[in-house]
Amino acid sequence: MGNTTATSGSAPGGLSWSRFKAWSVESGQWLWGTAQGAFNEKATFSQIVVDAVIGMIPLVGDATAVRDLIAVVIGLIESPEKREKVWEWVLLVVLLFALIPVFGGVIKGVGRIIVKVAKEAEALVGAAKAAKLQEGAREIIAFLNRIGFKDAEKWFLALRIADYQAKLLERFNKLMEVLNGVLVQIQRKAGNLMPASLNDRIETLKAGVATLKQLAPDMLVKAVKELDQKLREMQAYVHSGGETTSRVAAHEVATGERVVTRADEARLIEDGALPARTANGWRKNEAIVGQPETYEGVYKHEPGYPDLTKYPRNDHYVQIEAFSGKIVNRPLKPGEQIYRFFGPEGVTHRYKLDESHPGGGWWGLGSPPKTAKEWREKAAVLDEWNRDGYLVVGTVPADSNIKAAVGTISEQSGKNIPGQYLPGGNPQAVIDMDIAAKGGLANVAKEVIASGKAKPWKDPVTGMTFEIKPTGWTDANGIHGYINMPGAASVQTARLGSREMATKENREVTK
Repeated sequence: MGNTTATSGSAPGGLSWSRFKAWSVESGQWLWGTAQGAFNEKATFSQIVVDAVIGMIPLVGDATAVRDLIAVVIGLIESPEKREKVWEWVLLVVLLFALIPVFGGVIKGVGRIIVKVAKEAEALVGAAKAAKLQEGAREIIAFLNRIGFKDAEKWFLALRIADYQAKLLERFNKLMEVLNGVLVQIQRKAGNLMPASLNDRIETLKAGVATLKQLAPDMLVKAVKELDQKLREMQAYVHSGGETTSRVAAHEVATGERVVTRADEARLIEDGALPARTANGWRKNEAIVGQPETYEGVYKHEPGYPDLTKYPRNDHYVQIEAFSGKIVNRPLKPGEQIYRFFGPEGVTHRYKLDESHPGGGWWGLGSPPKTAKEWREKAAVLDEWNRDGYLVVGTVPADSNIKAAVGTISEQSGKNIPGQYLPGGNPQAVIDMDIAAKGGLANVAKEVIASGKAKPWKDPVTGMTFEIKPTGWTDANGIHGYINMPGAASVQTARLGSREMATKENREVTK
């Protein structure tokens, strides 16, 4: 009897009953999310949905991108955990670019590379992370060249994801309207013949669409900022023109101040707050005693923070000049790392150096360098300032209030050991470390030197935890930054002297 009834009337939507049954099965499978990753191109119902989206959003011709886009949306609807993760929304933002005419497809391609490289770089630190980001930048330029951009570097450096924020939100809202319309159309076509479970599923998806529309103004903005920041990090490795992008990236990494809009960037350029590039490195600030106009644009002492004008030398505030660009007074953030290299006294290129110590005011900021070359060049620590041997890494506790002056390390050239040039560019921090903390680190350093094994120490006052350990490097002294060696070198010989604290405070980053 069921077959007789089925053939006696017309199926909804003008379909045959056999076609309607097949359509219902396919739609049910799709709505229940049985497809993995993106839509199955052979599934007829999936094609209907994709065609509907393409047809209702003008100038979109990339069906594959639309399928992926809808799959990501369904994933956000079905998983509350995904909806809370900015990176899930970043992927959505990348795919939304396919819905923007003209350059949208190009930016989508660039965005896919950014997401891939950023994910791979998450597990890396130091030089390995920098190499991965640089590789990503080269991959993007190669992609732009393949699709016919005549000046790929210039276009890439000018790209700002934030410029498309309003358009992305508008396209997203339109997409939600289209998807909701398709779901309503499915219910209308199936009518009373739709199983209750399938109807419930459609209602769930419609509610999910409404939820995403409510979350989008906040989460899409966060995703755009995150994608823009990753873009900036890769742009920093593309050298073109005045290298404004790399300067902005260096400023953001060193100070923690994000530059979100072009207006912010223009302001930083105008007031001279960005680190300045030279032919090979990062130009020193100028800070002349008695001429505050030479440095007020980049530094101003605040009560409770280290005073970089306290110890002038030869009519210059050399501590301000050890930075390039703006110096920001801020508390160190929970979980941030600071590092410092130190070593025994010794001789490098016939120049005798005193021992250096694990405690002091000048620290590298962030993950410590993985190689001696990276340390010397990026932290701009001249051979005449500091001999390697040991590393101390501090981690800021959650409840700490360690105040620091932070910024980008400036380039340095050797005087006592001529011929060495180091470009700088890493972030650094100056803190006022008390005598007790310096003494505590010095005592642990003695034990590490005697045993050759790493050892932790916790500052009872600030709660900061430290690890002191040998570097094991054999190429740290007398090698990096020279075009021509200044003569016979004593590269890694040293006498382990007493570990008494020196009375002078050096301005070098890790001395």
